Amino acid sequence: MLKFITLFLLSSLCLLAATPRLYKPIGDPIYNEIPAVISLSKMTYFLNDKTFLVNFVQEANQHKKLGFSYDKKRRNKTLSKEEQKNYLDGLRSLKKQMQHIYGLVREALPVIIKKNYVKTYYRLKKTKLDILFLDPKSVSIMKKFEKKVNAKRRAQEKQRALKEKNDKVNHYNFIRSNKNLAGKWKGKGSDNNIMSATFINDIIYLTYHNDKETTVFKGKFSIIKNDFHFYIQQRKRTKSDISHIKKVNFERTYKIISISEKELFLTHKDEVIKLYRRLGKSTKK
Repeated sequence: MLKFITLFLLSSLCLLAATPRLYKPIGDPIYNEIPAVISLSKMTYFLNDKTFLVNFVQEANQHKKLGFSYDKKRRNKTLSKEEQKNYLDGLRSLKKQMQHIYGLVREALPVIIKKNYVKTYYRLKKTKLDILFLDPKSVSIMKKFEKKVNAKRRAQEKQRALKEKNDKVNHYNFIRSNKNLAGKWKGKGSDNNIMSATFINDIIYLTYHNDKETTVFKGKFSIIKNDFHFYIQQRKRTKSDISHIKKVNFERTYKIISISEKELFLTHKDEVIKLYRRLGKSTKK
C-alpha cells in the first residue's frame, strides 16, 4: 500500500513539474508553445519558415531538458551561478525567437483572411498559439472573419437544404408523371395471374391474363398524392380468339403502395397489382 501511495505521489509531482521550475515565469510561456509551433511547422503556408520553426522546437526541447537537470542540481545545491546565467541567456534567446514566430503569425493572419484561405485559417487557429488569443488586433479580425464564414456557411446549408427539398419534390412529381409511366409494364395480380399495363400519355391499357381469357380495361388515369385514379371507359374480353368490347363508365381508385421508375404496386380492396419495368434508354430521364 505504501509503495502504491509513493508511486502515486511521484506521478503527481511529475505532472506538476511539466516544465522546469528554474526561471519558470520566463520558461513556461516558451515551453508551453512548443506543441503549437510543431503544428505551425507542418503547415504548408509556413513552408519557407519550416527550418526556423523546427530548429526552435529542437532548441526549446533541449533547453527544457537542461532546465529539469538544473532543477535537480538546485535541490542538491550544486547549481552554479554561471549555469543559472547561461540557462537564463538561453531562455532570453528562445523568447526572442518566440517573438519572431509571433510576428510571422501576426503578418500571416490578415493575409490568410484577405485571401479567404478558410482551411488554412482554421488550421492556424487549431495550433492554439497564444498570440492568436491574446493580441487584441488578431482577436478582432478573427472574430469578424469567423462571423463572415459562419454566415456564408449557414447560407450554403440553407441553399443545400432547399435544393434537397426541391430535388425530392421534383423526384416525387416525376415518378408520378406520364413521362415516367410511359411504356409497357409487366407483373402479376393477387391471384398470380399474369398482368400487364401500357401507358400512353394519360391513357392506360390494363390487361389481365389467364388460361381461359384475356381482359383489357382501357381508360384515363391520374395520380393525386398516393391515389391512382383509373377512369375506365372500355372493357375488351378475348376468349378462344373471340373478342367482345363493351363501353363502360366507372372509376376505380387504387392506393399506391410503391412507385418508382422500375416498379408500381397498387391495391384496391382485396386486389393487389405488382407491375415491373426493365428500364431502357427511351424510359430514362
